[in-house]
Amino acid sequence: MFARSGFHGASVEEIASEAGFSTGALYSNFDGKEDLFLVLMEREIDLHAREIAEAVSERPSVSARAAGGARQWMSTIEREPELVLLFMEFWAYGVRDPHVRSQVAARFARVREMLTKLIADGMREFGLELELPAQDLAIAIDALADGIARQKLADPTAVPDDLLGRMIALLVAGASHPAGS
Repeated sequence: MFARSGFHGASVEEIASEAGFSTGALYSNFDGKEDLFLVLMEREIDLHAREIAEAVSERPSVSARAAGGARQWMSTIEREPELVLLFMEFWAYGVRDPHVRSQVAARFARVREMLTKLIADGMREFGLELELPAQDLAIAIDALADGIARQKLADPTAVPDDLLGRMIALLVAGASHPAGS
């Protein structure tokens, strides 16, 4: 229901009906539409984080890892564009509301934590050191991925499918050097 109608367009009544429950049942399990959405958002973020981690693991080089993770993200955009749009919609709503902002930030922090771990693991495995904290590079990669998603959703033919992977590989190459040098 959220994917079809958007966060604001989906009513509690429609959500409950679609799920085969009464609105009372929904409210007995969740504090409301925001709470339900945040639980679903967390589940989706965890799922996609695992998919990206799997796409990156055990690749033979930094660029191969960048390409694998980027392909997984681009596949998500192609396969589930409504989910990406829904997260963008809720992000815009959540950052404007001080009561929701911290909860939205906590969900998106999970993505950065996963990226930070993948970056740190890769640096160690390939004998590289970063010029900046791994968390800062994770923030940049996450922002790049979101920006490319917006561009791809607006004009699918304007964004090459391999652009994100190439850009991440360049970012990592520019932000790293052989350990000890």
